[in-house]
Amino acid sequence: MIKTTPNKLIDLENDGLNLALDSQSLYIRCKRTMYKYSLSDISQTAHNEIFKKNGKARSFSICDKYVFLTDFCDLYILEKTDLKVVDVLRLGEDLSSDLGAVKFDTQKAYVCIRNGKIAVVDIDAREYNKYDISGSTFWDFYVIGNNLYAGNVQGELLAIDTSNMGLSKKVELGKKNIYSVVLSGNLIYTVSQDMTIKATNVDSFEVACIAKKAVLGMAKILGTYKDSLIIADSNKISIWDRQTLQLQDEFAFPTGHFNKGVILDENKLFGSDYQSVYCAELG
Repeated sequence: MIKTTPNKLIDLENDGLNLALDSQSLYIRCKRTMYKYSLSDISQTAHNEIFKKNGKARSFSICDKYVFLTDFCDLYILEKTDLKVVDVLRLGEDLSSDLGAVKFDTQKAYVCIRNGKIAVVDIDAREYNKYDISGSTFWDFYVIGNNLYAGNVQGELLAIDTSNMGLSKKVELGKKNIYSVVLSGNLIYTVSQDMTIKATNVDSFEVACIAKKAVLGMAKILGTYKDSLIIADSNKISIWDRQTLQLQDEFAFPTGHFNKGVILDENKLFGSDYQSVYCAELG
């Protein structure tokens, strides 16, 4: 299903960096520094060294105006234009409350905190509240409308009402970590440590389809393309039928440390190894 062989975009020695993309720019966290590149000619348009020391637990997400960058218990908020730090929020205290994934709706950022907490941050006012949702850490979640769908270490899939951050539904999908959660149409797709991909009906919360022995490591669902589900798994991309979860294709592609250095934008894959950033097209 790959249309073009991977094309090297940028030489950038890194630690398994994180990537994000909007309509005009590619954003990269590399070691201590944030970079911004124009998609039109892959020229560097901004950079800012944020940290004094290297660290591999960092990640970031972008919304319309800001970059939200996590480092241990701190949430750094950067202007997207020049990558300058505008605020730092201390949301955790120690190893029991470090930060995980960050996702957005139009007005709020949702930040996972270890042991089943979520901080809800007003994007403009930068005020926040914390909520105890589950006794188990969330690896990933998906926000749409007034619903937040999250998978946790205990193998549970939860639906949370973002209007009050109350739990509305819960189902046990297995006994092991759910690494990635994506909603498409009426199905919630998950991958977990038990090596399965599952498709769960968003209304009934019943499992509609399972692919067993489908993934290896901390696999990441990149999204959907046409009728396919696209998954990154330890320097490999696999393509699955969205309705049947039958394997359609797979090919080598650099995905970065713990699959953090790879993203899908429509039919384009952007990925990284420890030296460079690449792009390929799906066909």
